[in-house]
Amino acid sequence: LLALSALQKPLLKYNFNFHSTSIMVALTKSTTQFLAWTASKGIETPLDLNERSDGSRYTTAKVDLDNTSDILQIPISACITSDSLDGLAERLAYERKLESKSEFAPYMDVLPTLEGGDNPYLATLPRFWESKRLERVADSGQLERRMMNDARKDLDQWALACVDSRANFLGDGRYAMTPWLDMINHDASIQTRARIEEDKGFAGLGDILQLQSGKNYAKGSEVFISYGNLSNLDTLVDYGFVSDTNPCNTETIAVRMMGQQPFTLTVYPDGSVDAGSKATLRYNLATPEELEIFSTIEKGTGLGILAKPLSDRNELDVQSFIASTIDEALYETKAGAAEAKDDELINMYLSARQKQFELAIERITHKFPGIEY
Repeated sequence: LLALSALQKPLLKYNFNFHSTSIMVALTKSTTQFLAWTASKGIETPLDLNERSDGSRYTTAKVDLDNTSDILQIPISACITSDSLDGLAERLAYERKLESKSEFAPYMDVLPTLEGGDNPYLATLPRFWESKRLERVADSGQLERRMMNDARKDLDQWALACVDSRANFLGDGRYAMTPWLDMINHDASIQTRARIEEDKGFAGLGDILQLQSGKNYAKGSEVFISYGNLSNLDTLVDYGFVSDTNPCNTETIAVRMMGQQPFTLTVYPDGSVDAGSKATLRYNLATPEELEIFSTIEKGTGLGILAKPLSDRNELDVQSFIASTIDEALYETKAGAAEAKDDELINMYLSARQKQFELAIERITHKFPGIEY
């Protein structure tokens, strides 16, 4: 078995990661046609597909499932595939242009849109927000940098958004848009597993992608999978949702010191700071005498010393710098969260960032009582 995160990129989450107030409604015509199409393609599942009045979709168990149950069996032939993510976006755009002539037309009809309607609305993703809303995200430019890094103006933006939020890696060098798999919502605590059963030559369906739930589910309860170890920034950018209890969340701060190379400081869910940042600061803040250590050590092994404090003085400076840097970002984030109380998504994103920074400072001040920053 391969961990699902090894097989796939994240999938689209149709509703934010908090309880929806929308009620379940009857399936739309396009969803009913999609389900008939998946059955004709040999896709098998013990799950029901449901829709809410806000257009979001979710899956529930038809029967009791244990943590080893297969919740999906999907022939690779039922997927849209390509050797690259760019190629997959181009293929998806091409299939959409074919309209009803596309082999995947029923699947295309239930993909999210930029126009709204019955299907989930891609405009909830930050890449499609108006500039005034983006300006309210007081995260020291973290979201802006990520979006600039991910931008691909040469590709169809609808297709790119679908691929970024839905494509999975098959393990053989190909990427895929996989029907049904992208209808299941995310729970970071679940250890979802996937495997590919190779064609035995007599089923007639080719290779089969099989997915295990990783959790016990009672009949009628919503079924989740894990999209991988994703931060709130990851889920915000590609899915348009965040969690205030994300066990995988990391928060970053861009650090610039005069005369030194910029670096990124990372704060983990437990409030700890990445070892690389501490090592960089130990070097940058070292006295000439402390740096002498490196000239007396065999070439190639000196950096290992930075994994531990160089001296009490140096470590106090390092921790003070870290606390000061986090405190500055915390001030901005806290103010931004307060100003965005009328925007539930931005408020939740910034509030989770605030909580993690507060935990980091609490951790430092507990270990170094009286530290100034």
